[in-house]
Amino acid sequence: MNTQHLQYIIEIERTRSISQAAENLFLGQPNLSRILHDMEQSLGFRIFERTSRGVRPTERGAKFLKHARNMLREMDYIEALGPRNAVPNRLRVCIPRSTRLFEATSEYIASLNPERDLDARILECHARRALEILSSGEAEIGVIRFRAEYRDYFEEQTAQRELSLQILSKYRYVLILPQSHPLAERPAIRMSELEGFAEIVHGDNLRAHGRQQNVACRKIYTVDRMAQLTLLQRLPGAYMWGPEMPEAFVERWGLVQRTCLDNQTVYHNAIILHPRYVMTEIESGYVQHILEHCK
Repeated sequence: MNTQHLQYIIEIERTRSISQAAENLFLGQPNLSRILHDMEQSLGFRIFERTSRGVRPTERGAKFLKHARNMLREMDYIEALGPRNAVPNRLRVCIPRSTRLFEATSEYIASLNPERDLDARILECHARRALEILSSGEAEIGVIRFRAEYRDYFEEQTAQRELSLQILSKYRYVLILPQSHPLAERPAIRMSELEGFAEIVHGDNLRAHGRQQNVACRKIYTVDRMAQLTLLQRLPGAYMWGPEMPEAFVERWGLVQRTCLDNQTVYHNAIILHPRYVMTEIESGYVQHILEHCK
């Protein structure tokens, strides 16, 4: 049985709401409902029953949840029996889909001795997925991005997984436009001026920056960085929200970055690590490079 799915089910019990649990877990409600349905089908009984106030465990569901919590606790004890073993010349990192962080990572790898063995894996994913990957041991270092209002949630989630979290930076998204965009000559833009233009949206981050910036009636979702840049160049009037990119990169792609005057949403970049894990020279060098890059 998938232990991550057990954690999802326990979150439903805690919140007494599938929709609230989905929001806390940064999952779509249909996805969480499907996970719950599949688990109930596998077990042969319903875990929750719906009421006018949300959901509550059935009699058998309550017994199941008790055993699930005990099982997850025992898994934590097993993982805590010894330190994680570092593998020489290996680098496993998670980063958000950020041009600036990807270029910093590429810069670090390029700085390593080319004659030295290297086994590197760079995973670009959203914050919740990064927590899953570090918890499973697929990576040892993670950089995550989240809205400042969710800081308490991510500090709680990392603590539950016995991970450390350190805030690296805080910032607001900027507008990224092609140089030919009708608004490109303005030093700053208001959200109301974006109405009618097509928005390119990070496909794995549907809620992350859409609530107060939901002015576009034409939206194109994609997770591929090359697709985003190509659409910005070819689609008349297209724009995208995102962290500020390196200026050389922006110029190379014929883009401009502009401040949005009424955008108040603040984001954090944070690094997450295994406190008991003893990093290799390559890994500790990468962490130091990212810390300096985010100053």
